[in-house]
Amino acid sequence: MNLPLRRRAIYTGLKPYLNTTEMAQALSMWETEFSLKPPYALASFVTRCCTTDELRRVRTQILRALITAIESPESLLLSDPGSQVGKRTLTDEDSDTIVLDAKNSIFVALSGALWNAVDEATEKSIIDFILRNLTHLKLNAKQSQKIKDWFISRNIAFPCNFELATLQRLINLNYIALCEYYGPVKADKLLSQATHAVEAEAARQQFNLHDLL
Repeated sequence: MNLPLRRRAIYTGLKPYLNTTEMAQALSMWETEFSLKPPYALASFVTRCCTTDELRRVRTQILRALITAIESPESLLLSDPGSQVGKRTLTDEDSDTIVLDAKNSIFVALSGALWNAVDEATEKSIIDFILRNLTHLKLNAKQSQKIKDWFISRNIAFPCNFELATLQRLINLNYIALCEYYGPVKADKLLSQATHAVEAEAARQQFNLHDLL
């Protein structure tokens, strides 16, 4: 595994836990001190990353996330943030805050409601199904990478405002995956429950929720 690919794995594992400043420091430390060390050195790396009580409380989870990322196929890793050596804050362009319009904001809420209705293993399977079928959306390379990164690490900000047709296809992929795992009857029920859960927010943003379906 070459340096950029290993850096992507480290970035993917750390992304849910570190802010941009902590991430830049962690990636810089990893590249300069740990990138050539054997895998068991990850425990020491994580210990040094956990500089606050909040991070120390989830140290084991962070280590597990890094190990999982390192063992994951390249297709499930976030894009390379680039070398952060000597930088004070993460320069990855995806760290910028995007102001979502109503349809994209409601898409995020509806997707979250759907995934919250299933167990963790099924959620991962649904996401894997969507990632395998992203090529059908006919996005450009940059858009495809951004949406892929969001699906892999869904606690990061939604990357950009997509067209309604793209969002409809993504919801449809969610629904197809639900049908595969639960059958159409339960899939319809889960979609109905998720729709009901975000109706109030859609009304507040003056967006017709059914435009996504």
